[in-house]
Amino acid sequence: MTEDWPTVRLDLDSRPETLTLVRGALGGVADQLALDPELLDDLKTAVSEACNNVVMHAYDDEPGPLDVLLYARQDAIEVVIRDEGSGIDAIPAADDRLQGVGLPVIRALTQHSEFNSLPAGGTEVRMVFAGEREGKRLFRKPARATPEEQWADQLAGDAVVSLSPVSFVGGVLGRLARALAAKARFSLDRFSDVYLVTDAIAAHAARAARGERIAFSMSTEVRRLELTIGPFRDGTGSWLSENESSQDVGGALSMLSDEVEVRPVQDGEMLHVVMVDHRPVGRSLSG
Repeated sequence: MTEDWPTVRLDLDSRPETLTLVRGALGGVADQLALDPELLDDLKTAVSEACNNVVMHAYDDEPGPLDVLLYARQDAIEVVIRDEGSGIDAIPAADDRLQGVGLPVIRALTQHSEFNSLPAGGTEVRMVFAGEREGKRLFRKPARATPEEQWADQLAGDAVVSLSPVSFVGGVLGRLARALAAKARFSLDRFSDVYLVTDAIAAHAARAARGERIAFSMSTEVRRLELTIGPFRDGTGSWLSENESSQDVGGALSMLSDEVEVRPVQDGEMLHVVMVDHRPVGRSLSG
């Protein structure tokens, strides 16, 4: 069923905390699609189960790639999950990836599901969720997703995300940034700044994105969050200096970020932002 380009693509590592990022991204998608609450519950449960199977079974000692692609179609939502691990054929028949809780839950919550071994190694899970129930539409269809660009392959970090249309960036970016800020042990005060900065970036994307697809990457260290996002139209980076002292969201970005840099890319520019928590170590989001 998969065709064209995904509405949302997540490139992640198969770590336990990755499930928080996946569920956060689904929540952001749900807001933009006005997703039915029951459908959202089914989507989060089935996708979390499939991703957890990758975390638990696909790799040995070290985490490996975990890709999640979501397609919002006219009458259904399709989610594809891929890994590059041992492959479904190498898993014992008694494993719950095949017989236990995981597969029955996914089958019960989806209209259609498939588990396939990939030719180059790894497993692909395809899940289709019905977009109607008793004649009622369960989500609002977005605009057609536009193609991904090759430069986005150069992005790297704890999370690499591609979105189309650009309107999805606000909900998805904010949720993922807050989850990663908690992982980075940001203090409660600095954590609140993440809300304002991601709001500012989403507002900039809405007015300055070069097209109808945008990509971003986020990386963390202890008390540090780094974000690269774009592409934006050439020259729109001047918006940063023009709003540096203002009180709007643009001013918030300049005042609350430790580094803000505009980087040229082919036919556009990227925005690079770093936030560091300089406050004395005390209570943080992670305890």
